[in-house]
Amino acid sequence: MIEAARTTTGECRADEFIKKLENSRKPKDAQRLADILVRLERFAATGTLAVPRELNDLRDGIREIKAGDVRLPFFDVPRTFSGAIRLTGGFLKRSWRTPRNHIDEAIWVRREDLAS
Repeated sequence: MIEAARTTTGECRADEFIKKLENSRKPKDAQRLADILVRLERFAATGTLAVPRELNDLRDGIREIKAGDVRLPFFDVPRTFSGAIRLTGGFLKRSWRTPRNHIDEAIWVRREDLAS
């Protein structure tokens, strides 16, 4: 199961990122959305993706799904029988390494989500 993590204020950054792509009129964003959906469907069906091309370990239990230049940080939900994951957000990657602020934000969202 793939879910979107929520902060204690109810903010859902992964949903916001995907909605922004959905509402965009740019053809590139439509392709990005299609790539995301393919990766999420494959991950939900198999529980894994090709490492390191489509899946990457970041830090402190945060991993990311890679779909072209889109990155979707996520974490495994503890104590679930279905092996659920929660997306903490999304961003367009513009550099070789994942920016530290995106990793720190994902860790913060996980902490907020698990506290609520």
